Amino acid sequence: MRRLHHYSALTRLPQMLNSGHLLPIMNGYVEAPLVWFSAHPFWEPTATKPYRTDNALVNLKFWEYRDLFGCIRFALPADDSRLMTWREVCQQVGLSRVDRRKLEAAARKRGGDPKQWFAVPAAIPLADMSLEILSINEWRTVS
Repeated sequence: MRRLHHYSALTRLPQMLNSGHLLPIMNGYVEAPLVWFSAHPFWEPTATKPYRTDNALVNLKFWEYRDLFGCIRFALPADDSRLMTWREVCQQVGLSRVDRRKLEAAARKRGGDPKQWFAVPAAIPLADMSLEILSINEWRTVS
């Protein structure tokens, strides 16, 4: 069965485990709280967040991000009825075509593919998903 993944930093795992859910967040681009998923089979490039130093915001390469923060992913079956495609998200939140294209172009520069993006507009119980932790370059399931 095909799965979609919510990619995140290992450093965020304790907070996630304490809540028992993946919680929707506002990302500043789409004005609605969402839990994001990707069909990318290894790591969603746009999940690599910038790192704040004392003087600047630095865009990290994946391996730098992995080494600094660790990587986890939660898997959800691709046929889960809660999932919306990127286009459906844009329609639901009223994102203009111009803004959508700007976001897509910026994501493509980072290696992202909007056709691989999906979202759920509500909290998702961790019990509904499986958890994997990246060990060097291999995903390992955690029970």
